[in-house]
Amino acid sequence: MLIVTFVVAITFAVWIYFRGSQPIDVPEARGITFWQFIKERWEAYRTVDAKISVLPQYLGCHNDIIRLLPSTLRGAFNFAYASFNTDSKLAEAFRYWEVTAPDPILPTLKQKNIVEIPDVFWSYFERAYWRGLVTLDNLAGECQLGPVDFDAILEGGA
Repeated sequence: MLIVTFVVAITFAVWIYFRGSQPIDVPEARGITFWQFIKERWEAYRTVDAKISVLPQYLGCHNDIIRLLPSTLRGAFNFAYASFNTDSKLAEAFRYWEVTAPDPILPTLKQKNIVEIPDVFWSYFERAYWRGLVTLDNLAGECQLGPVDFDAILEGGA
């Protein structure tokens, strides 16, 4: 059982690395990969945090790349399950939000077979990260990371 768990964990890690090396499936991403995006957002966070930390009224900025990881993973697993089991209560919740508050970034729920579930998971995961770190202005005031620096990313050899 330990060997099976180890093999599954290694396979999942290799798959995540492989998928992260492919271009993000968001038109505004201009073909950058997920890992390029995360690296650029991490640098933007470090720059903003260094600037804010010297101000006496701020304690610094929280790192949304780390903060969003648990909720994004959970959302991606939930969306993948709802896509496989479209009669579930979870799928009803996703459909409710698609009608009530449509989001052009996040994928829409469609029935998928078991073979398509990894792609559904990844699509939701990368789009939710993009939404959280770029589209939404969820960082208050001085802690905003600002727009993605595509010039620096694309000059570095996409």
